[in-house]
Amino acid sequence: MTSITEIPHNPIVVEPAWDEGEWEAFWPGAVNGMLFHSLRFLAYHPPGRFEIHNVTFRRKGNLVGIMPGAVRSEDGRRVWISHPGASYGGPAWSCKLHYSHLEELVRALVVYARRQGFAALRLTPPPVIYNPDPVQALDFALRRGGFKALRTELTQAVRLDAPPEALFASFVNKTRNAFRRAEKLGVRFRIVEQPTTAEFDRFWEILEENRRGLGVVPTHSRAEIERLHQLIPEYLMLAVIEHNGRMLAGIWNFICNREVVLEFYMAHEAPAVPFKPVPYLTYHSLLWAREKGLKWMDFGISSIWGEPTWGLLKFKENFNARHFLRQTWQIDL
Repeated sequence: MTSITEIPHNPIVVEPAWDEGEWEAFWPGAVNGMLFHSLRFLAYHPPGRFEIHNVTFRRKGNLVGIMPGAVRSEDGRRVWISHPGASYGGPAWSCKLHYSHLEELVRALVVYARRQGFAALRLTPPPVIYNPDPVQALDFALRRGGFKALRTELTQAVRLDAPPEALFASFVNKTRNAFRRAEKLGVRFRIVEQPTTAEFDRFWEILEENRRGLGVVPTHSRAEIERLHQLIPEYLMLAVIEHNGRMLAGIWNFICNREVVLEFYMAHEAPAVPFKPVPYLTYHSLLWAREKGLKWMDFGISSIWGEPTWGLLKFKENFNARHFLRQTWQIDL
């Protein structure tokens, strides 16, 4: 079998990115294109946090792909990562490219990385549900290009194309009962269209307390959450559960593209447990996403370095979440 490195002709050229407008117009219609490819999104990181190294791919002078990235030092080695400040990354490419072009794109990327003096290149493409057509051509091209799967995690997502009553019926019995209890106790679901400072503060208070109880800290700071709402409000959804005007729980989602919304944070205050707010919050969030025309709600990974987090995995299965791979690929140069 011919190796990808033996392809004699490489019409795809890799260049440092320079035109933000061109970039932002490209990613929404690209294969694998999603919010985490957006420079507007990545701008929430403060200057100096990362050594930015974004690139474009051109064929006959035309833009055919993009890849955001940044450089980190790991054990004295300069590693190029797409992107250390986002859940997913890797190249997003034009739907007009054939598979052979994708191999050329990967080859050009590796050649470019070597010439730049990077010791390794690492990327985490989005799972297959993020594309209207669940293509896996990139996985094959990466393997042929010398990449190896550095990390394989299990992510879970709920499919949204069923009618609301069928969606609810797909939940396990205890989850449906918890929803009914919350409804009986008079909790209220509310989309927070334009969060106020007080609403950000209360959501952060609940989130921080919840994560402290789990022995972790939120990925984003309070200021970064508000900053993202300033930069990309149309791609964010904040919703809360309230009782007698008091916020008990909240959910914070990224609308990643036309296919998927990613649930990033869900948290409730400890005294809210008797109200069973999480099933109520989750079901109404699923209905909201369905009404938006989205196809999947990604609940995020349920494993750590390949080991299942059983409690989290089973919790998501209560909502009939399906299972997909999230893979991180690396090539040592």
